[in-house]
Amino acid sequence: MNLLRKIYIQTTNLTHGYQGKEKAKLIAFYKLWSPLYDISIKLDPAYHRNLKKMITSVVMLGDYTLDIGCGTGLGTIYAATIAQKVVGIDISTDMLDRLKRKTKKQKISNIDIQKGFFPQVIKNEEKFKSIISSFMLVHLGKGQRTQAIKAMFDRLEPKGRIGLFSAVGEIASTFQTKEEIITDLSSAGFVNIL
Repeated sequence: MNLLRKIYIQTTNLTHGYQGKEKAKLIAFYKLWSPLYDISIKLDPAYHRNLKKMITSVVMLGDYTLDIGCGTGLGTIYAATIAQKVVGIDISTDMLDRLKRKTKKQKISNIDIQKGFFPQVIKNEEKFKSIISSFMLVHLGKGQRTQAIKAMFDRLEPKGRIGLFSAVGEIASTFQTKEEIITDLSSAGFVNIL
């Protein structure tokens, strides 16, 4: 394994270790990491391919889509090629600034970027046809994950779809198992879980 990949894995372990307890540290970390974030993702050759596969299976033409923990917009921008509108939310101003620069440079007009915590930043009456999230739940403690998934269910239109993109313990020990995610999804009311 090359040195950059080892650094990426150790950094992942560090940030995911905060698990909702130390939001200020997480925000401070992403302030430092934001210039390297997109580069670090390129160290995982399957990342973009699998992220696009998840988005394509969840986001349908014309959807009103929410991307929770959108970061620099790797998934947000791709979802915007399919959806009518995408709302991207994140807690890191620095990550969102990178997304804003990308949307301006690429002249993307169907992304609404909001800073804040989910679900607080979303109006209670606001509903989405699809919700995507990439590597966000891992930053939450177990009880917080369950609450976040329930909040996602509550923000979906009837027959809405959700796509969660993450990894397993090979990357960081704080990732949930597939069984834990399925349990949380079922408990929240989701059906047809793949």
